[in-house]
Amino acid sequence: MRAVERLRDDPGFSRNRYFLALSSPEGRRALRIHRHLRSLERDLSAGAAASVAREAERVRLTLRGKRGSRTAWLSRAEFRILCASPAVQAALGDDARP
Repeated sequence: MRAVERLRDDPGFSRNRYFLALSSPEGRRALRIHRHLRSLERDLSAGAAASVAREAERVRLTLRGKRGSRTAWLSRAEFRILCASPAVQAALGDDARP
């Protein structure tokens, strides 16, 4: 999760510069999670209506937009990282609080 947070927060932490660190299985997983969260953030900032359902260990985020709906299952840690973005906080409102 620290690698995902660093990919999201530090623009200088590039995939090309840290290729060896991000080529490990953990690094590839961090890149995949980062891209997934970035895609969700982009959809939310584009104006998609969202609903959040919290379950025991994960969070279901359902987005409804012009082109259809999308459901994303996130761990609580991934949802916390996603909600750190001001654009996501604005889109989700009170649902962005843990």
